[in-house]
Amino acid sequence: MDKLLHPHTSYAAAYLYDLVIHTPDWETHLEKVGAVLDTFRRADLMANPVKCAVGFTEAKYLGYMVGKGLVKPQLNKLEAIQNWSQPSRKKQVRAFLGVVGYYRRFIPHFATRASPLTDLVKACGPDPVRWSDAAERAFADLWNALCSNPVLIAPDFNKDFIL
Repeated sequence: MDKLLHPHTSYAAAYLYDLVIHTPDWETHLEKVGAVLDTFRRADLMANPVKCAVGFTEAKYLGYMVGKGLVKPQLNKLEAIQNWSQPSRKKQVRAFLGVVGYYRRFIPHFATRASPLTDLVKACGPDPVRWSDAAERAFADLWNALCSNPVLIAPDFNKDFIL
């Protein structure tokens, strides 16, 4: 798929069999979709029309809602985090850290904020974790950071960047 999409990398991306084509307006979108479909046709591949969705302003992609210059976690993923109960075993702490870690880009200083929880899953610690005040604060902090509608905004390339 990467080889096929190479000429289209500025507006198309694929992960396994999921393909997303992003454009600033409808006319450009139709043009780019046509270009990608032409590439598929020349490679003797055809998309299954039943599985295709065209023209959405937002799309679910790899656990995110993407569109309108924004990236957000999918609501059903956030609901799972909202319903998460306090972990009592290392495996449960690791599962929570895995889920929130997937969305770490929405949480500034994620590693620092999660460190009381990562300390609980160290090999030398007991399996039924000893839940501390620091662990409770970290759990609540990460939970709140993700459940308060986090959004990333695409940069405006017409403005200056300061690094």
